[in-house]
Order: sequence, then C-alpha cells, then structure tokens
Amino acid sequence: QGERTMRITAIKNRFDESYDDNMSGGYRDLSLSVEVGWVMRQGLVSFERVQDWEALGCQRHICEIQVRLRSQHHKIVNEGLHTRYVEL
Repeated sequence: QGERTMRITAIKNRFDESYDDNMSGGYRDLSLSVEVGWVMRQGLVSFERVQDWEALGCQRHICEIQVRLRSQHHKIVNEGLHTRYVEL
C-alpha cells in the first residue's frame, strides 16, 4: 500500500445489469478515473507515491482507464460507436 502511485477517484461499471445502455448505443465497459501525481526531473516525468504528493508539490492529472470486451472495442473502432456516444 505504501507504493501506490495513483488514486481511484471514480468507477463507472457499465457492465452492471442496472446500467441503461440505451444512453450509450449498447456500449459497455468498466471505466476507472485515477489521479496521478508527478514531477519533472532532468526533463523526465517521474510519477510519485500518493503519500508524497503534498511534500513534493506534485502536479496532478486525472486519467481514465477503460476495460472493455474485444467485441466492444471492435464496435468503437470499426463502427464509430464512440462518435455516436459523444454526440448523444
């Protein structure tokens, strides 16, 4: 636990049966929003432990990690599903 370099800030489980996939054109995934803290050292980005963020004055950024099925990825890439989702 002392070596964590990211903190989960949100979880969206679109695989859950209660999720209304009409809102996303049938798209389902697990989306994790994670916060990372970093500093520049000699021109390189160094990701730091969560417990050190304040002391080091880290810059912070929220990233999204998507876990999806291969079949869903195919729909996104080949059928433009993400574009339709954004337009909704």
